[in-house]
This record gives sequence, C-alpha cells and structure tokens, in this order.
Amino acid sequence: MDNVDNYANLRRPKYGDGKSIIEILSIGFEPLLTKKEYTIYKKIGLIKKKIYYYEKSIKIINSCLLYLDDFETRYHWLLNHLNININKLKKCKDIQKYAENIFRNLLIRNIDTTRKIYDDRCFKNEDQFRKIAIFESDLTRCFGCKDMEYNTDIINVVTYYTEIFESIIHNGFYYNMKHYVFFTAGAGQTRNKKSTFVSEEKLEENFNRLFCGLTKEIINNLGGMNTNKFLAYTSLCQTNSEIWENFNIDKAIVVDDIEYEIPNQIVRYIYTETPEDKNKLFSLQNDLIKIDNEIKIIKLGKRKGVRRNKVEIEHEKELRDRKKRLLHEIEIIKSKYHKPEIKKMSVKIPFTDGFGISLKKTQSAMIRLPFIKGLIAYVPKKAFKNYCYNNNIKINKIQDIYGKYHSIDNIDYIFTKSQFKMYKYYQNILNEHDEVIKTGWEVYKENFKKYNCDACRCNVERKVKLNAKTNYQILQTLTTEMIDDEIKQLASYDIDNLNGIGNDIQSMLNILGANEEKNDNLSYLQKSLLLYPEMLKDFYLRTLIKNTKNSMINKFRSGKFNIEGSYTFVIPDTLACLQWWFTDERNLDKLGFLKENEVCCTLFESGEELDCLRSPHLDHAHCIRNNKNDNDTALWVKSKGVYVGVKDIMSKLLMYDNDGDKLLVHRNKTIINCAKRFQEKYGMIPNYYEMPKASPTELNNTTLYDGIVLAYHHGNIGLPSNEITKIFMTLNPESTEEDVKEAIEIVALRCVDVNFTIDYAKTLYKPTIPKQVLKRYKNYSKKNIPHFFIYAKGKKAYQVEPLGNCNIDRIYNIVHSKRIVFKDLLGKYSYKVLMNDANVDRNSEKAKEIVELYNSINEANKRKLSYINLNTLDIYEKKRVKLQLEFDSNKQRKEFIEYIGESKEYITDVLVKSLQNDINKDTLWKLFGDVIYENIKRNLEGTKICEVCGERFNYSNNKMKYCKKCSYEIQLDLSRKYKNKVKNNT
Repeated sequence: MDNVDNYANLRRPKYGDGKSIIEILSIGFEPLLTKKEYTIYKKIGLIKKKIYYYEKSIKIINSCLLYLDDFETRYHWLLNHLNININKLKKCKDIQKYAENIFRNLLIRNIDTTRKIYDDRCFKNEDQFRKIAIFESDLTRCFGCKDMEYNTDIINVVTYYTEIFESIIHNGFYYNMKHYVFFTAGAGQTRNKKSTFVSEEKLEENFNRLFCGLTKEIINNLGGMNTNKFLAYTSLCQTNSEIWENFNIDKAIVVDDIEYEIPNQIVRYIYTETPEDKNKLFSLQNDLIKIDNEIKIIKLGKRKGVRRNKVEIEHEKELRDRKKRLLHEIEIIKSKYHKPEIKKMSVKIPFTDGFGISLKKTQSAMIRLPFIKGLIAYVPKKAFKNYCYNNNIKINKIQDIYGKYHSIDNIDYIFTKSQFKMYKYYQNILNEHDEVIKTGWEVYKENFKKYNCDACRCNVERKVKLNAKTNYQILQTLTTEMIDDEIKQLASYDIDNLNGIGNDIQSMLNILGANEEKNDNLSYLQKSLLLYPEMLKDFYLRTLIKNTKNSMINKFRSGKFNIEGSYTFVIPDTLACLQWWFTDERNLDKLGFLKENEVCCTLFESGEELDCLRSPHLDHAHCIRNNKNDNDTALWVKSKGVYVGVKDIMSKLLMYDNDGDKLLVHRNKTIINCAKRFQEKYGMIPNYYEMPKASPTELNNTTLYDGIVLAYHHGNIGLPSNEITKIFMTLNPESTEEDVKEAIEIVALRCVDVNFTIDYAKTLYKPTIPKQVLKRYKNYSKKNIPHFFIYAKGKKAYQVEPLGNCNIDRIYNIVHSKRIVFKDLLGKYSYKVLMNDANVDRNSEKAKEIVELYNSINEANKRKLSYINLNTLDIYEKKRVKLQLEFDSNKQRKEFIEYIGESKEYITDVLVKSLQNDINKDTLWKLFGDVIYENIKRNLEGTKICEVCGERFNYSNNKMKYCKKCSYEIQLDLSRKYKNKVKNNT
C-alpha cells in the first residue's frame, strides 16, 4: 500500500489543475457491426486478400514474360498461368462487388437498429478497439473521471461508414449494459470522422451543468441555428482545461465587440460565389432547361417538306435568343468568381474578435465557460483610472449587450459578444409592460450558479521563452530572395551545435534539449544532465546523441532551424479597448498606446525590428514591425504576448482571430532582410473576400447528422495547402518577375480555398471555382510534391519531385555536418552518482525479477514505438501520441511498483546498476527519471565542475570556480606575471 501511495505522490494531480490523464475507449466501426454484417465484412476482407494475391502474381508473371521468347515452353506455361490468374482476379472482383452491395444494403436496412459494441472480435487493427489517453476537461470533471483510471462513460467513435454513423446518432448503442448517446463532434473531430458518445445516464445527470440550462428545444423555439456551429460550441467542454480559481461570475459582463473601418487600404479583393449567386444561377439554369425542352419539342414537331408558319418561326427564334441571353448572363456571373482585383477600399477590422479583458490580476489564458470561449488578458483597473484622472477624461458606465449599464468599480471581467457564442438564446425576461425584469446575462449567471457550472482556463501563459523554430512554410515564401549564404546564416546556430558534438559540452546539451533558456518543459533526463553533464560519457547518452544528430539533419532539410522567437498570444491594444468602452473615444489616432507599424512584446528590447507570422503560414505575408517596450507600455502590458494597435491591418494580412491565436514573433535578421527585399519588389497586399454565414436550422439528430456528413466530405485542408507548397517549389532566386507575380496571385486564390475549407465545418459552404481558374491551378498541381517532403513528411523518393532550386531543397547541399569524435572534455563519470544505495545487490532473486520485468516492458514499448512515425503526423496527432506514451509510462510505473512490492528507490538502484552498460535506457528514464534526478541532486550537493580542467570538486564557497589544483596554478601564474611586471618597471 505504501508503494501505491509513493506513486500517487509522484504526480499529485490537484482536482481541476488540468494535469490528470484519463483513459477512455476508442472504437471504429467494426465493433458496432451486427453479427450478420460482421460475417459479410470478414468475407469481403478474405476476398480482398485473394485479389491482392492475384494482382501480385499477375505483376510478377508479366515481368518474367518480358525476358522470355514466345517459343519457349516456360513462356507458354507462364502465359497459361497468367490467363488463369486474370480470370480468377475478375471473378474475385465480381464477388467483391456483389458482397459489398449486399453489405451496404444491409447497413442501410439496419439504420433504425440500436447497435451494441462487440468487444470479443478479431479486429483488423488496434484502432478498431483500443484504450486512449485524454487530458482532463470540464466534461471529464463533470463525469467524475479520476486521474490514471479507465472510464467507460465517454467513448470516442470513428465511423467511415455513414450508414453506421446515421444509425448510432439516432439510436445510440449499448456496451456493458449501458446505453450511449451522441454527445458532440467538434470541427477537429469532424475532419477526422470522429465523434463523442457518452453514457445517457451521466449526460442526463450533468446536462444543465455542461450547457448552463440551455437545451435544443429552447434554441429551436428561437429559430434554431447552424448545426455545426452548435457542435463546435457544445464541444468546448472537451478541451483540456483547468478550473479558473477565484473567478466570480457576478463580477463579469458581456459587451459589444469593437469593430471599425480603416479607410484607403490597398487590398487584393477576391470575389467568391455568394448564396445569392447560387440562387440566381439555379433559377437561370432552370429557365435554360425549360427553353431547351421547348426547342427539342419544336425540332421533333418539324415535318419534312412542310413549311412552318411565321408565328412558329418567330417563336423558335425568340427561344434561341432567350437561351443566348441566359447563357451570357450565366457566364457573366461565373466570370466574376475567384477573380482577384487590386483596389483601394475601407477595411473592416474586428478588433476584439474573441478577446476579453480582466481588470483583476490573472495570467493571459484562453477561457472556457459553457458557450463562452476566447482569450482574456489582464489590465490593471487602477492604471486605467489614473490615466483618465491625469488626462481629465470622464469614465462612463459601460453598457452590456442586453442594455444594462455597469460601473467600472463593479466589474472584474469584460467578455465580448464574440466570446459569448449563444448570447441570442439567453433572452431578456419582460413583464406585462415590456419592462426588463431580468436580462439575458442575468439568466445565464443564475443558471451558472444554480447548476454549479465551472469557469475553466486552457493554454495559460506561464513560461514563454525564445525557443521557436522555423518551418518550411515560413521559409518557402522567401525562396526568391534567400541565397545560399543566407541559408548558412540562418542555420549557423544549429550547425555550430551539430559540429560541436563530441568537442563542446554546451552543444551536446543543446542538442539533447538540456537548455533552460530554450526548453520550458525539461524532462528528468535533461534536468539530470544540467546537474551532472559527466553523464554525456555514458554509452546510452552517446548513442542518443548520434541518433539525435541524424534526426536533426532531417529536420534541417525540412526547414526547421532555431531562431530567437516565440509562439505567443496576439493581443489587441488593451488601453484602446478600455478607451472605446468607457470613454466613447472613436478617433483611431487617439486610441491606445501603440501607433502605426508598432507592436509591443516584452520578450524583445524596445526599438528592435520584429517579424510577426501566423501558423499555418501559407501566404507571403511577413509583418515587420518596430517593437515598443518602455515605461509607457509597461502600464498596460502584463503578458508576454504581442500587442497590436488599432490602425494595424495585420489581422487581415495574417488572417488571425484574437480568441487565442498565437503568432510567431522573432528578430532573425536573415529572414527579416529577405522579407523586406521581397516586399520592396512585390508589396504585401492582404486578401479581402466575403465569407457568408450559414443559415439557421432546427436542431435534431437528423440535421446534426446531415451537417457532420457534409463536413466529412469537404473539410480536408491538406490538398490546397500542399498545392500552395507546389507553387512556391517552382520559384527560386532566378525566377522572373512575371513568374513570381503569377505565383503570388495563385497562392492568394489557394489561400481563399484553404480558409473556406477550414471553416466549412461551421459554414457548410464552399464557393465554386471556375474552369479557367482550375486550369491555372493545374499548371502547378500536376507536379508531384516537393523533394524536401521526404524529410518534412516522411514521403518516398518516387512520390516527390527531383531535388530542385527552391530554398528548402537547396538546404540539402548547403547544410553539412562533420563526423562525430568524442573528446575527453569532462571529469570522471560514475553510474553510482545516479543511485541512492551504490551497494545494492543486483544478483539477488528480487533484483533479477526486477530486471526481467523491466526487459519485458522495454520490449513492449519498443514494439509500440516501431509503428509510430512522428514525421508523418500533424501537430494534434503528435500531442495525442505523446499523451498516450506519458499515460502508458505512468501506468507501467504504478503496476511495476505494485507487482514488485519494493520501494521505487530500491527498484531504481537495481535497474541503474544492472543497465549501466546498456545503449537504450529510454524506459528507465520514463519510469524512474524523477528518482534518478533526486539521487543526483543529493549526491552532488556541495560540488561544482572546475571551469579550467572540467573535474568535479567540493566547494566551501559558492563563488569558487576552480578546483584546488587549478586554483593553485592560476595563483602561481598571476604571481609570476606580477613579478615580471614589477621587474620590467624597475
């Protein structure tokens, strides 16, 4: 029992701190198949295996026939077998088609069936039935999920057959005597055909707490809403979050957003098909069909040799003229689509889109309350009141979106309408005289307290460091400007580290991530290396360095280099927000503490030139701004984020929202200089286009299903994003101005396609792309993906273009590394420093049992990792895999200690001593890294590394830098120099 308690003390998750990890079930469609469906599905699988076998055989026989003459006996024998295999293949394909028709028809007939999960089947792969780890969220807290425990109330479902999804969204399913119902599917889930189902009983218990008393019935009575937006908002409670402590809902209000126009801006206006266009085209095309039918009837009625009268001839002529006019009108409408036009116009800036302010001290963070999401940043109330007092400005009461006025003294939190996603459905309650007796916000607050709802935070700003890396998207936009020498300059820090392997301690520590300035999430191995760098002599660390070197080279070839920058929140000028709300100031020149072309980020010095970028970075926009960081800004800037002024159109250039989006802000001179040269030649013009909103509809399982399935088929952003990379791939420093301008325009159009695709899950709308534009796209899309995708995305050589001249491809021939030769740079390394008891007996029966168990866990972990290629995963999948690995390690540690029945210190000592010469200790550090770290810290207390000889010595004074021997020699040398100086002076 003590050992289990020791394990619990390792992590000590506090209720609501966001760090608990829960295990839930994730299933595919196979466990949901009925017995008859499953039988047919397995038969289809066997047929597919046969088809694969016959296709492979045919391929082999055909290759053999190429080398034989047609008069040889073997040739005819093979030809006979080829024909047999072709006939069998045809027969199998016919059987497959027949079986698939039966299977699909059976799925359709079973749509009204209430399915259940069968967990006793041999599934095609583990993704069909497995346990996955998730971080705690408002949903898991409501359901009472416990840290490091398996919970069956939440099930993740991945369904590729829409008929099965239709069945379970309407009827739910059973598992272990529990009934599960559809809960939600956020935009990210929808893109991957995922959805969340939960225990019906648990949902009924917690529904009001999760959704603050709002139901589908209330929404439908008020006109309904877009289904996929509803799903996006109901999925907010699934976000990994922590409880927002000390939050008081009574001190919060919701106000109108700040929105205004900046006149006379040069934009690339792109006209996209509107819903009105669609309706007009539909009407015109219907008229065209009617006219065509009439003309056909006239043609059929013509009789040979019979002359028609004048009325009939005139009628046909009129029909043909009308057809011509209709075709012309249709062509005019279609010709406007995706047609970029450089023009001067006013640009609307939604300044607080998703942003709110805290007047009470708190960290910048993204907030999650029922149907409320966005970013919140702190501004001192006192600072604003002093500012107004000193400038003789009156502070007015602020009006919320429901018409009620509030004094600044009674407010701690200002949310905006754009943050309160369902504000329309919390309505003012009126008496018989139409007087407001309770505002919509008061209804929300009353429900919030009545149902014990939680205010949560995520992505809380705690440690922000200059540890960013570039990626190929950031660099490819500069391919026409970046010459080889500049690539070398950009890579210099990483190349120095690479070439420092074996002969420079700091370089080796940097490569392993043991750098407190760059890494804000040090592992126990990295922490231990900082305490005891002599570990670099260990076989395991040397092997790790060699493997890391190969990985680094691949990263360089995909455009990943360290730069002095950070991904940090983008925050609107907070003083401007308070002026707008409390003083009614509307003059943009008088709002805020930032002027044109200025930003404020406290990570950098005042006056530094900064480049602000958005990820994903698709367009050529590099927003270069001057950093203002002085005593004036310090009053308002309480975050490490980048603050943007009111007269800046950066949000249109980078296409970000202020609801928690992060910008890469950096000061790398090489990138900034290249971006400046590009902008001097070609400018930097924002894309401007209208994105229509989806119409509201009644919320029910049918409309939710329809919306999700539509999003399944139109939500893939990978294709247009990769097409943009193909465009930049065609450019190089020798490209003509005409080629570059054409590429810029096509990239702009493709960016529009990407943004419509991203938002499709919410808008259910994508514009039609005209044939002439698709033809322009094809000039680039017909090419393979660029060569560097071998390193960026793990592609094969046959899938990519040959090595080209774009700047990412050129890295291959520019960035090189030297052969590793490890020099004796440090003092003696001893594995005993990693131990609590160096005299532990590793030959005892218990010790052998420990090593045997460790080896079995280690082998299982290696098998698991062999199936994972992180290079091919997107950022969300990488996070999921890392979370799963963390969960598995914590679970393994707990079970290890329980099974062995000894203390974690004893187990660790046995393993350190037994594995001292192993070249792979990944599992050891994952399971017991914290124990080793504490041992090192204790064993090395009162010691330092001599700055001259590199040997470790005991110090009595913290200011001591040298061991006794080196200190004596330094003093001797100083004395000798002093005597020579005295002698020379005399």
